[in-house]
Amino acid sequence: MKTTLTKAAAAGLTALVIGNAAAQESVSKPVGYETLALTSGFNYVGLRLHEASLASGEAADVVGATVTLPDGLGASLVPGAVHIFEVTSGDAAGAVTIFTPADNSDTVTLADDLSDNFFGGDTFSIRPSATLASVFGAANSAGLDEGFFAPGGDQIWVPEGAGFVKYYYDSGTATWANFETGAAVDASTVPLVYTDGFIVVDTGETESLVISGSVKLGATSLALTGSGSFNYYSSIYPVGATLASFFGASNESGLNGGFFAPGGDQIWTPVAAGFEKFYYDDGLATWANFDSGAAVDPATVELPSGFIIVNDATDNPVLGSAPSFYADL
Repeated sequence: MKTTLTKAAAAGLTALVIGNAAAQESVSKPVGYETLALTSGFNYVGLRLHEASLASGEAADVVGATVTLPDGLGASLVPGAVHIFEVTSGDAAGAVTIFTPADNSDTVTLADDLSDNFFGGDTFSIRPSATLASVFGAANSAGLDEGFFAPGGDQIWVPEGAGFVKYYYDSGTATWANFETGAAVDASTVPLVYTDGFIVVDTGETESLVISGSVKLGATSLALTGSGSFNYYSSIYPVGATLASFFGASNESGLNGGFFAPGGDQIWTPVAAGFEKFYYDDGLATWANFDSGAAVDPATVELPSGFIIVNDATDNPVLGSAPSFYADL
């Protein structure tokens, strides 16, 4: 998948500011756009430019999955819309989960219980989640091939549990719909959380998808689940993301490694002929190709916008880091 970014300086992200985006008020800058080419077949996609933060602060209290925000902060949120909650300090820094706020409430219930590591006084940031409608357009302004009064055309596969929920745009009924059932869906309620990758199955001519928003500068925790399962992720950072920058030259991220042989968690990056597969060899203290066992330089392995981690056995968090030069932005 080809990725194109606006560039006007060697520093990379300092040049992501463009046109109207330059005028946006955002607490996470720079802002800009990324163009992803969609080719016939399976396209693994991640959102690497993000909605601007709506609110941030210190948690007043944390009890299980219930978090009390500072007084009045709930008024900044959009009732009924999916929001992304990101921990920015303390033991849980980098953790990302979602919630849907009630009207003006300063108490929110997160989808995940972070209370083992997230406490009152720790800081957080909240941003709205991208949705099927915001990324592809409520009326398919992205221009995907459409069905006509029946499932057809291009499909968007969003991971859920052990499988996918599949969507398409039906030009006959002028609505997004479930590809399996044909039932209409409200695309503004289908979240596309930026940590999670998804698949666009392109059935026709090459198209492109333009993603706009803000750049995230901090680390992000990814939760690997399911022994032997496929976990679909975004590489999160639009410029400079490599095996070395994201997972660490010595696997500082915490992936399970092999030992003098291919093993542990596998990172699958899509290429034209399928996937290139990598793992960290604890015995040799190097990254290696999973199929051949040959050592690789992780700084030269670029991460595409969407990739897969095959979890070898245990459910464990993995901390993905931004490229080092993001610290200067």
